[in-house]
Amino acid sequence: MPKTLVLNIGTQKAGTTWLSDYMRAHGDVHVPPIKEVHYFDARFVPKWCSKYEVEMLAKFKEEVQRLTLPSVADPAMQHKLAAMLLRFRMVANPQEYLRFIQWGAGQKRTLFEATPDYMMLGAEGFSAMRTLHPDVRLILLMRNPADRFWSSLRFNMTHTSDFDIDVMFDRLIGREDFRLLADYERTIQSVEAAFGTGKLHVEFYERLFTPTAIKRICDFAGITYVEPDFERRSNASDFKVLSVGRRRQTLAAYADIYLAINERFRGDLPESWRADIETIRSF
Repeated sequence: MPKTLVLNIGTQKAGTTWLSDYMRAHGDVHVPPIKEVHYFDARFVPKWCSKYEVEMLAKFKEEVQRLTLPSVADPAMQHKLAAMLLRFRMVANPQEYLRFIQWGAGQKRTLFEATPDYMMLGAEGFSAMRTLHPDVRLILLMRNPADRFWSSLRFNMTHTSDFDIDVMFDRLIGREDFRLLADYERTIQSVEAAFGTGKLHVEFYERLFTPTAIKRICDFAGITYVEPDFERRSNASDFKVLSVGRRRQTLAAYADIYLAINERFRGDLPESWRADIETIRSF
């Protein structure tokens, strides 16, 4: 049966998990059992993303070491281990990616996968996506770069006991991978170079949690609209206010990204973006 492959290509801390959960609960959509597959990024951005295969192998070893006779007979455990083994088959054969994505899809015509680090791909990586399947559609969720960067730091602070958020702010504000995860214009241009136009749907995080935005996404994916739970949030982080000084520092680091997106969307941006752009222009 012909199927549509919808890939949520990013970005981190912009609602990708929330949207994945929505798609997983949708009766017309198949989502693979591994939350973030990390197939294309591990191959085309190895400097930053090859680590994910090492991490997945370590998790597999941990699961195997914990096995007991009762647990190995558990269908849920068997399914989990089988999924991990299928993921490792992609290392040697790209066609195994399609096998994995379709595994267990049955009659569902829409396949959905979300790996936020796909946003770091260039035209070569997106061309590999295009040639792998006849109907690939991409979704890019964008979030105000300053808010996204700060949310990422807060998430790490919440989940890492020795994470010093001020030290890491200075260490990461200029690092390449964090910039790639915010450089929306670069990603859009790379997608257009590989796919042309019409295969990418862009939505702002600040407008995502509305019926209008989700209806647009469902129309793009070719599925019926189902009302989501807009009150639910995923991967919440401890609250900590970004100071005025730190925000200005972030705006200076990402100023070109703000201005490029403002130019592309002709100023039709969420309020927080417009306010930050006015601050940038005052520098």
